Amino acid sequence: MTSRYQSPLRYPGAKSSLAPVIARILEAAKGSRSVPQINLLVEPFAGGASASLRLVGQGIVDRVLLADVDPLVTAFWQAAAADTEALIDRMHGEWNQYVKLGGTAAVERWDYWRSWAPARNAKPDTVRLGLATQCLFLNRTTFSGILHGKAGPIGGRKQESPYGIGCRWNPEAIEERLRYVGHLYDTGRLVDVWHKDWKQTLDDVPEYYPQLIPSRVVAYLDPPYIEKASHLYRTSFDPRGGYGGDKAGKMRSDDHMLHMQLAAYLRTKAQFRWLLSYDNNPLLTTSSWLYAHARMTPSRVDRETLGAHSWALTKRLVKMRYTASGKTGKRDAEELLITTLPPSTVPVDHQLRELP
Repeated sequence: MTSRYQSPLRYPGAKSSLAPVIARILEAAKGSRSVPQINLLVEPFAGGASASLRLVGQGIVDRVLLADVDPLVTAFWQAAAADTEALIDRMHGEWNQYVKLGGTAAVERWDYWRSWAPARNAKPDTVRLGLATQCLFLNRTTFSGILHGKAGPIGGRKQESPYGIGCRWNPEAIEERLRYVGHLYDTGRLVDVWHKDWKQTLDDVPEYYPQLIPSRVVAYLDPPYIEKASHLYRTSFDPRGGYGGDKAGKMRSDDHMLHMQLAAYLRTKAQFRWLLSYDNNPLLTTSSWLYAHARMTPSRVDRETLGAHSWALTKRLVKMRYTASGKTGKRDAEELLITTLPPSTVPVDHQLRELP
């Protein structure tokens, strides 16, 4: 994979190594009677968007639509797409004035961005660029790229580690990747970036792109982990991450239901094909509240009003290595893939293994 196809963001549990596997699955499905081609790939949990960037860059899909509920992540992708040069200038400015210097100056700048908030009377474009800069700075200088408040600067506050705060900040590489995002937007291959949650995104796609439903659009979903998500994602399904709970991060009675709500929607209401990736957990394929089912089971009303289908659920296991996973560095893990793409097209081999 060339550098420009890579994401400008580092992301917890980033699935860049999974992108070639996803490409295999989508490429195998294309040309079938059910999926003649993939005109649009929708990524409702955009995050680092590493899979989308590769898939559209290699022509596996024609266009991509990114969405994320995190305002920092959304602002970053919107600015990278539509205000590319300004974000590049900001990136170089932060590097030259603070990050490259290291030490106290860089850590103080990290503190500044950690607590920064836009002025109430600021113009929308100014707010967006500020949030995008905040996202990029914290992502590139915080342990494992984590935006959550508990993570500290790379190298620690005293900067005594051989890996300093700027060790993940390569301005030339970041500039190249930002320009690639801007190029995708300018050429219409990145069609939009939405600040919406996964449900609103999946609900709205048929309204914006009715001509592509159901056979020419695919959703790729990479939701937060079943376990420990709040330590990794600023907007994980854990209330401390932003999806559930109140503003103080207190648990509500229905917060544990959020993974189940996603599963129920995908099993019963999804109006187009989807591919889901999860850090494998036995609960995912044994619980009837999640993905133990063999196929989608929409109600008659949803079949008639939404056009939902009873597509089969095909499941595969993939061994991979995470690139930003914790204090021990990279680790091997099994990834679970579930898809409603035509079962006969989904490869099965040493790389894509059937469930035992």
